[in-house]
Amino acid sequence: MLLSMKMKNAIIIPAYKEAEGLPVVLEKVYKIIDESYEVIVVDDGSTDKTGKKASSFPCRLLRHEQNQGKGEAMKVGVKEARSENVIFIDADNTYPVEAIPDIARFLEHFDMVVASRAKGRENIPRFNRIGNFIFKCLLRYLHGCKVKDPLSGLYGLKKAQFERMQLNSEGFTIETEIAIKAARMKLKIAEFPIEYSPRLGKQKLGRIKHGWQILKMIFREKFGGR
Repeated sequence: MLLSMKMKNAIIIPAYKEAEGLPVVLEKVYKIIDESYEVIVVDDGSTDKTGKKASSFPCRLLRHEQNQGKGEAMKVGVKEARSENVIFIDADNTYPVEAIPDIARFLEHFDMVVASRAKGRENIPRFNRIGNFIFKCLLRYLHGCKVKDPLSGLYGLKKAQFERMQLNSEGFTIETEIAIKAARMKLKIAEFPIEYSPRLGKQKLGRIKHGWQILKMIFREKFGGR
């Protein structure tokens, strides 16, 4: 009980078939955190050794029997978090774990903090870079989202604000929905630059399929229709 009272930040790592990258991320995480953090890994129905790799660390491991999508894994992680703040990071080692304490510090004064991929963008496939630029522009002009990298996979929010959003996304549209609702709610947002690295393991994001889902989300949230 005393330990849970001390914890202020929950690091939530959704993972699907990330047996290669996840242990690298967790090893780095445990080198930089103290008792004010809890670490929650959500194994989203992986069929590889993702869960086994996570279980070798002192994190809380939540498991889905079947793959339900990144968004659903994140929501489950938040529901189980006992901390005031929730910080998300992908399990593929593309984002710098060292930025997590900076996010935690910003959350002392902001509702949301985004780590923007300012360097290392060459490690994002060219098709994805073009798509991200289009989505960023649409989010800005249709929804008033001024974040430079709204689809970043490293960011933090006050748990209460995350819950207020009442998110519906189950898959990769989760960041898009969060960006839209953060702008709509006029959250106080901070952003700082980070360097993006090459991923470990196989990419799960389907360029055409998930890009189309993100596009539909942007227009649906603006013009209605479900």
